[in-house]
Amino acid sequence: MTLRSDLAVGALGPPTAEGVPHPIRVVTAVISRTVLGSMVGLLVWAHLPVLALGWTAGVVQSGSMRPALMPGDVVLYQPLPRDRTPTVGQIVLVQDPTRPNRLLTHRVHRVLPNNDLITKGDANSAPDSTPVRPAALQGVARLRVPWVGLPVQFWRAGQRVPAAAMLLGLALVLTLAALPLHSRSRHM
Repeated sequence: MTLRSDLAVGALGPPTAEGVPHPIRVVTAVISRTVLGSMVGLLVWAHLPVLALGWTAGVVQSGSMRPALMPGDVVLYQPLPRDRTPTVGQIVLVQDPTRPNRLLTHRVHRVLPNNDLITKGDANSAPDSTPVRPAALQGVARLRVPWVGLPVQFWRAGQRVPAAAMLLGLALVLTLAALPLHSRSRHM
């Protein structure tokens, strides 16, 4: 005959192979799978408009647009029809008029009568000195996806150690997410 006290003591014993998983494994699995799910969601969010709508994506490389845009953010730009001019206050992607073959993300500070743009970085004290021709406009910022471009930003800046650390962190999260919740029993 089993007494109630015997049942209570048995409930505190170690779980069987088919029993409850270890709480540390559950917490580790939940955290790592949440991190991976968030990363995948951000990557999809950053690439869906590019693939579906023909938008342009770019990684912010400098702090000239702080606090609106931070280095490592991915910004999605919608192309404007050639007959439309962006309005004052919009963030635009343009071919940099002072550095050929480079792109610049700044806010429209002023539109000149000939539709040239005067741009300015939010963190800069003065507007840019060289006007941007309408033909140099690549798009208007529509969406910011934070942090997704950090590995790219680190790599382009020559910061190999942070980029490698991020890759190792990703490998660790993938490994933790793949671990089974139940430990395999060695007894048969």
